[in-house]
Amino acid sequence: MLDVIAIGEVLIDFTPAGRSAAGNGLFECNPGGAPANVAAALSRLGARSAMISKVGEDQFGSLLHNVLVENGIDADSVSVTNEASTTLAFVHLDDQGDRSFSFFRKPGADTFLHAEDVPLERIEASRALHFGSLSMTHEPARTATRTAVRKAKDSGVLLSFDPNIRFSLWESKEQARQNIFWGMNYADILKVSEDELSFLTGTSDLEKGSQELQQQYDIGLLVVTLAEKGCYYRLAGRDGYVPGFKVKAIDTNGAGDAFLGCLLFKILESGGSLQGLTHEQITSMLTFANAGGALVTTRKGALGAMPTTDEINRMIESGTQHNKDRFRPGFHFSPPSNWANDPNGLVFYEGSYHLFYQYHPYSNKWGPMHWGHAVSKDQIHWEHAPTALFPDEHGAIFSGCCVVDWNNSSGLFGNTHGLVAIFTHADTHPETGQPRQRQSLAYSSDKGETWHKYDGNPVLAEEDLIDFRDPKVFWHAQSKQWIMAIVAGDHARFYASANLREWSLTGEFGREEGSHDGVWECPDLFQLPVDDTGRSKWVLIISIGDNPNCPEGSRTQYFIGEFDGKTFINDHPADHILWLDYGRDNYAGVTWSDIPEQDGRRVIIGWMSNWKYANETPTGSWRGAMTLPRALSLTEKNGDVVLTQMPVREIEQLRNESVSWNDVTVTPETPFIQPTNRDLIEIEAQMEIQSGEEVCIHLQSAGQSEIIIGYDPAKEWLFTDRSNSGVTDFHPAFASRHGAGLAAADGRLKLQIWLDRNAVEVYADNGLVVLTDQVFPDAPVEKIRISTTSGLVVLNSLQIHTLDAVQIPQIRTGQTSGRNEA
Repeated sequence: MLDVIAIGEVLIDFTPAGRSAAGNGLFECNPGGAPANVAAALSRLGARSAMISKVGEDQFGSLLHNVLVENGIDADSVSVTNEASTTLAFVHLDDQGDRSFSFFRKPGADTFLHAEDVPLERIEASRALHFGSLSMTHEPARTATRTAVRKAKDSGVLLSFDPNIRFSLWESKEQARQNIFWGMNYADILKVSEDELSFLTGTSDLEKGSQELQQQYDIGLLVVTLAEKGCYYRLAGRDGYVPGFKVKAIDTNGAGDAFLGCLLFKILESGGSLQGLTHEQITSMLTFANAGGALVTTRKGALGAMPTTDEINRMIESGTQHNKDRFRPGFHFSPPSNWANDPNGLVFYEGSYHLFYQYHPYSNKWGPMHWGHAVSKDQIHWEHAPTALFPDEHGAIFSGCCVVDWNNSSGLFGNTHGLVAIFTHADTHPETGQPRQRQSLAYSSDKGETWHKYDGNPVLAEEDLIDFRDPKVFWHAQSKQWIMAIVAGDHARFYASANLREWSLTGEFGREEGSHDGVWECPDLFQLPVDDTGRSKWVLIISIGDNPNCPEGSRTQYFIGEFDGKTFINDHPADHILWLDYGRDNYAGVTWSDIPEQDGRRVIIGWMSNWKYANETPTGSWRGAMTLPRALSLTEKNGDVVLTQMPVREIEQLRNESVSWNDVTVTPETPFIQPTNRDLIEIEAQMEIQSGEEVCIHLQSAGQSEIIIGYDPAKEWLFTDRSNSGVTDFHPAFASRHGAGLAAADGRLKLQIWLDRNAVEVYADNGLVVLTDQVFPDAPVEKIRISTTSGLVVLNSLQIHTLDAVQIPQIRTGQTSGRNEA
């Protein structure tokens, strides 16, 4: 019993093979023909395949017969005619390996296949029949093909159809369309390309067109191939995209045939029925087919280039590893592997920025905390350093800070200066069994390469406080002492010290102020000038943990006021709440200490996740990333002093290619559309809104996903919508639309957007409102579309920059990773 019989053309493909010494184009003779390629792919995988066709009584015909047999294809039903020569096709390849054809088939031997040449009893006994449209361009082959198809249908044999349109072989496009419609009436499985789908349906909307065909012709499985992007499928009311494999293509001839052969092989391997196939099964089958199609493009020729099962499985394994890392950010910091959360110990020292962070080096979920470490000269290009702090007899290493002890007030550095880390030790109280959190020190005399725990740890403990963590320390010049801001569950506490080792309580703040939706964490306290007024204000930043009853999850608030050297005094009423970020994924942000005065910036970075789903994000071997570093400023807005933030200027060095537009009018009928083939993008837009309806920037992927950044003029609301942004099903709270109030002055809005592989950051009106969100697209963004549903929008200025990715190497030092010295 045969598994699959293919009926249709078998021919010679002449493919480019360089040039002769005289400079003339050379062509290589490669056996091919789409149905024959499918049969070869099946045979190569171990299926029993046969071919029904006709060749000329010539050398090419003999070659084709021999090659079919050599490739394990039953050629008993490949007959010979002297009425015409074997069909020839000259393949022309462009620089990307994409092809066009010149055919010599007027007539060709394959068109002389007669109905009596068709072995009906073999078709009846087979499991599947595969056919194309090119055997229906002329009689008598058209009747022969239809005879075979009807016999297969009557016998309950699975029918696979690939139109494989070649307009030059048809008398007219309408004749091609009608014959393809005939074939679709019988097909259980239909494979088409995007261009073929558009031709058959009159629409470029892939999902709409495929649904129309499936419903009209009752097709069990419809697959649209998308070249290197993969494929789209519809099966029993379900649909989806399956990503492809990136390879260096040299010849795309036969790729679609290999794809279909691989798909048929997997369907037959599972029993041959399309009924009851699960999402996981069809996705696995199409992944196998995508890999097979991709492999063929890396080789010359078609029929002889079909891959083996082992080759396909190796590509899938390689692709699986790639897919696990497909959300690895291109310009946001992420750990080398495993888990990362809060940024810690941010300090600038001796020409380098240091970023320490909460790190679990043995799992991609939260666990016993260490301090990871990275170093940078510009806050953009980082190098991974060895783990800095390890758990010890006092407990795990929770969040904290670093300062430069310039005057050796701690007495830890002899006659010089060095780095002191102040952090929370977290363990369990030996008597009560309650969690215990105490403050400790570590110090480094070699620019942060190695660390020593202070012998007198812990240096600060409050026995009555269970939540007592995340110290942030700075030198207060006015009172000439070190100040520590720390949180204790529902309030902040302030301590003072002359030497970083001995601390005394000076004040408390916040028990009844601001938001208490969650536990207070990760404080920071600093002074900033207000615009150019000559005045300054103090800013107190407080992060609040997740609350199951709050859809926002964990987030960060801030207060504006005064600090008198002992405690913080809020400028606003107790119930006045200021949010740092209106996205879902900016938490535990703190600022760098000791940035030189001549730089003049206060720079913050946050953990780009949310405790509501942080342990579940679909990132594979690593989990957790940081926001872009941002310069903070205070500005006066409507009589209030508020915080603004913008990415540090150093990010601009990543710009690669830039395109710009001015005075572009967007209406419901004429949206702005710009294709892109890069996944790292910066967008700068200044727009004038003359519409009462939403204005949206759609970042659309090659798959089904899109990220929407929108503005509703009626509600004066800026929002991000990640409801359909790709992978969202890992937690019910992730797919969401959220935003912030923002009045567009005189209808004008300025937006700056940074898109990474795992995140989108939106800054409105020079950072007055910011939304930071993780996203996990099912494929890279391929189109930027700006639309409105009524009125018009004028894009006064629009710039789109593609960005270079940043690689994060391991730092080269003499240090080996190990436990800290006590």
